[in-house]
Amino acid sequence: MRINKYIAHSGYTSRRKADELIIAGKVKINGQVIIEPGIKVNDGDRVEVSGKVLEIEKKFYIKLYKPVGFITSNFDPYNEKDLNDLIDIDERFFAAGRLDKDSEGLLIITNDGDFTNNLIHPKFKLDKEYIVRIDRKLNKNQEKRFEDGLDIGNGEKTSDAKLEYLGDNTYRVIIHQGYNRQIRRMFKVFNANVINLKRIRIGKIKLSDLKEKEYRYFNDEELKFVEEIRR
Repeated sequence: MRINKYIAHSGYTSRRKADELIIAGKVKINGQVIIEPGIKVNDGDRVEVSGKVLEIEKKFYIKLYKPVGFITSNFDPYNEKDLNDLIDIDERFFAAGRLDKDSEGLLIITNDGDFTNNLIHPKFKLDKEYIVRIDRKLNKNQEKRFEDGLDIGNGEKTSDAKLEYLGDNTYRVIIHQGYNRQIRRMFKVFNANVINLKRIRIGKIKLSDLKEKEYRYFNDEELKFVEEIRR
């Protein structure tokens, strides 16, 4: 493993910051200062940054049912309800992707930055599936426009989406982008307001039978998805 990647995986800092530390001569392997970010770390090597010995952080992956009213952060200076109120673990963690305060459903919690970056990267075009209830049904023309792509403002245009009417002003929506409050803004183009929005799937990871505030670590099948995304 390259030294900059080793430092990032240890949780010490990002890979970009690791490069800066290496170039500044702050990193040692087996007591020797190294200044080349591409140098490999072998099993048993002792890696130090500014005198601190690093160890690779064990990666974990959790799926959580986030209720309405919680922000997708584990630090909030305004004392809003955040992920620390939902996840009781000692390791550092963050959410892989966003789910706004007024929405509920599936959220992936991890300490794996590479997995997170790939999960949200447009090149993977991962499906994100939602059940959305609005205050009125769209007509057929509006549904077609929704699926074909919309200008939702701020220079942002959505790509193709899937829309399935389930009855009672409720839709199954599948998108693969992640603009801020995207689905709400898409329906707002047609003056339709979202009453309830629940995410039930990200790629192959499903909310399944989780109840509000419940979470569990990925099973073996879900971990295979992690490996697919990290390649």
